[in-house]
Amino acid sequence: MTTTTGHNPARPAPPRADNRTPVSRRALLAASMLAIAATMLPDAPSAARAADTSATDTSAQTATMLRVLCYNIHHGEGTDGKLDLERTGRVIKHWNPDLVAVQEVDRGTSRTGRTDQAALLAGQLGMAYAFGKTIDYRGGDYGILILSKFPLLRHEMLLLPPPGQREQRGLLVAHIGLPGGKTIRLACTHLSVTSTEERAVQTAEINKLLSDGGAPVLLAGDFNARPASPPMTALEKRWTDSAAPALKKNATPHRPKKIDYIFFRKDDPIKVLETRTIPDAVTSDHFPILSILTVE
Repeated sequence: MTTTTGHNPARPAPPRADNRTPVSRRALLAASMLAIAATMLPDAPSAARAADTSATDTSAQTATMLRVLCYNIHHGEGTDGKLDLERTGRVIKHWNPDLVAVQEVDRGTSRTGRTDQAALLAGQLGMAYAFGKTIDYRGGDYGILILSKFPLLRHEMLLLPPPGQREQRGLLVAHIGLPGGKTIRLACTHLSVTSTEERAVQTAEINKLLSDGGAPVLLAGDFNARPASPPMTALEKRWTDSAAPALKKNATPHRPKKIDYIFFRKDDPIKVLETRTIPDAVTSDHFPILSILTVE
């Protein structure tokens, strides 16, 4: 590149002292061309970083991480006798779940001030929701709830057998749209407290209803059944408990009396990163449980 500098023509500038080695015009031209070419090529570290980023992005697109919470909220009443649904919402929010399966929810009942607890929790958490009624209760509805940070594509409420049970039980199934065009189903339930026989009939029906192939399924709820009891043993032929000892992912493994679970179907592309029981003994008469999962 040639530059022009101003000078006085009446007094020629004295020759400059120059310690540089003389270089031919041809050599200068060749060096210039090489410099230009070098600016057109990415440096090796930049190219490597771009490749690494591309690989990371591809990996991220193949699996979606989900934080799934299951919580029997006891209609917002704590073990301290206080009815405080906002406190319940704060506990849920603290654990930042993507999906929540909730049991013992009131809508329009006299005991909770005729409020719509499903709508109130969804509003407090900024989540979409689907409510499933199981029984009439004190002038309103009582049932189960699904909350989601992702779009709810559709949902259905299915009543569980047997006929003539003391309290009707149900299965709420929501189809949820995940990033990348994937779909997952979350099924929320609350099984009979009356007898092992009723729970066995209900788990058999759940197996039948959710064994259709289709989109991956998470099954969460209050099963009113201990680990290794007949209903749980039958269920685990097709489902994996996210807190199962064999997975070695349970951060709080010593809870043999648990009755709340998060399951996934054995054939579904779901992996457990961590499961934990949250030691909050005041907000409800149940502990929340959290599972962090990936879905391919």
